[in-house]
Amino acid sequence: MKTGKLLKFHRPGGDVQAYVYLEGGLFRAALYLLTPARSSHSSAVHAISGPSEAVVEEAVRAWVDENFPRSPPAGKDASASVKRTRPPR
Repeated sequence: MKTGKLLKFHRPGGDVQAYVYLEGGLFRAALYLLTPARSSHSSAVHAISGPSEAVVEEAVRAWVDENFPRSPPAGKDASASVKRTRPPR
């Protein structure tokens, strides 16, 4: 079992988790996407490696922001994916 650091990013479509660890002299990160459609046992969606933990963390944050933005792109309504119901009368 490897020890490392778990980074969690909450995004509109689900959560992205990155496990950062040291292996063979390089820092590595395995990134996983957790949504209702994907179980936590899915394979990593991306991998990053680098010479230092800080470099890898910065690359992880940049990749997550580019591929899973915090809000929907301009012109898309964030509430469009939310099902609204009225309370019973």
